[in-house]
Amino acid sequence: MTATDIFRKNHRTIRKALVSLDRALLMEAPNWAIIAKNLASYLEIELREYWGSEERWIFKPLAETGTDAAGVVAQMEQEHRDLDVRLNEFKALTRCPIGSDIAPLVREKGVALVKEFLHHMFLEEEVGFTLAEERLGQTYLEEAADRVLLLKEAEKGLEEPAAID
Repeated sequence: MTATDIFRKNHRTIRKALVSLDRALLMEAPNWAIIAKNLASYLEIELREYWGSEERWIFKPLAETGTDAAGVVAQMEQEHRDLDVRLNEFKALTRCPIGSDIAPLVREKGVALVKEFLHHMFLEEEVGFTLAEERLGQTYLEEAADRVLLLKEAEKGLEEPAAID
């Protein structure tokens, strides 16, 4: 297993969450506001850890392989920042009860956020990860995968145990 394999797997998980959000918003499910709020929080937590690992273990070393790769990495990192801003805007909209006055805006921002995320992940997989596999090589990507998996294991140890009443 390589680091790009791990990140593609993470993309599948994130993609499922995004599709759930998109469906809830577009189909106006009865509980769409709760789904939007929960998925906004989930994405914020999931992406904070994910983007840091992705940038550290794939994009930073990839940028050092040439100016063309550095340009790709700069674009991916800029998209991370842009998506973070949009996610924070969406999360702010879902923080309070969603009344009929802001519901259309929440739907509009949510659907746009989903489209941007899906497009970004497609570009990462088709351009960024493919280039990383070509330039960084199997050995490096396997070693990076070991580090990513160790960080995930360490993270589990930091979680607080469930309260016992």
